[in-house]
Amino acid sequence: MRDNEVAALLDHAVATVELPPGLAQRVVTRSRARRRRRLLLSGGTVAVVVAAGALLLPQLGPAGRGGGSEGGGTASSAAADVPTGIVGSDGRPVTQAQVVAVGRIGTETLVLLRREPRVEERSAGGQAAEVLITPDGGGPRRLLDYLSYDLACVDGDAVCAAVRSTGSGLGVAVARRSGGRLYVLVQAPQGRTVEVVADGVSHPLGAAPRGAVAEVVAAEPYDEVQVWASTADGQRYRIPWAPGAVLTD
Repeated sequence: MRDNEVAALLDHAVATVELPPGLAQRVVTRSRARRRRRLLLSGGTVAVVVAAGALLLPQLGPAGRGGGSEGGGTASSAAADVPTGIVGSDGRPVTQAQVVAVGRIGTETLVLLRREPRVEERSAGGQAAEVLITPDGGGPRRLLDYLSYDLACVDGDAVCAAVRSTGSGLGVAVARRSGGRLYVLVQAPQGRTVEVVADGVSHPLGAAPRGAVAEVVAAEPYDEVQVWASTADGQRYRIPWAPGAVLTD
């Protein structure tokens, strides 16, 4: 109903019923005020959404590239140096030959050290590592004494089985929750490239003979995160999660 129609209707009511004088004008005025408030609120909501979007969007660097990886997380990082003071299970300082993978995980450095697999696993081609972590400004500590890996392929993956039969290994992947974020450290032998796919978002890591890290977004790593390796001839296989490979304190 238009303002003049509302006014006419109320004027007629005033003529037949005792109503406060000036009621019609006050109703029309308030109606207009309510409409103005609705417009201002809707416009304000748009402004808030735009402002929030500006805060959430990654800041663009040179050439318009975002500061984070698509779908959340950060770009991959190259392998880090092994922190000083790291010793193996035998109490001796580690050598490069003992290092399976090393990478920066938020404010920590994660190190996987090669160790002798159990007899039954070694006979099946399995490999094992211990996992140590060094927080910035702190000393190293052992997160996991024994991580068994490289024992299985995803069912039906012929490429995975063929690669494993060469004796060069499939590679290893561990996920670490740190500061509310999820990081994946991956290693694969020379001549292969690796990729982490988290909830459908791809994080290419390239070659990772000493390890490479991707920050990803996923609630359940075992279900939502896949780690893939590709050989030089383009064949692709999946690096399986080992039991205990999702690390929490």
